[in-house]
Amino acid sequence: MKALFACIIVAFLAGCAETGSLREDSPGFIQARGITPQGASDVISVGRSTKADVAAALGKAIVIPFDSGYEIWVYRWRGALPTTRAATELVVLFEPSGLVRKTRVRPGYEK
Repeated sequence: MKALFACIIVAFLAGCAETGSLREDSPGFIQARGITPQGASDVISVGRSTKADVAAALGKAIVIPFDSGYEIWVYRWRGALPTTRAATELVVLFEPSGLVRKTRVRPGYEK
């Protein structure tokens, strides 16, 4: 089981290393909703919130599915620069059952 989580995290981090342009119409961009990354994290209850709950509260995410049934959803807020690297991210890991397993807020990089 630990190996599975290690693979999930490695795959996720590789995906986050990209530096692309962040547009307001990008999936997962929720700054327009007026909620902060920590505020968004606070509305999610680990072990209780479902995919439907998170989608209703935060909208459409960037979804990364895995063959194991786990999914990662990513939400982004624009940083100092309009790039994905500068964006603050809320990452939500869902179990195959559809419940939230973990959440994490990753601050954006300034350079």
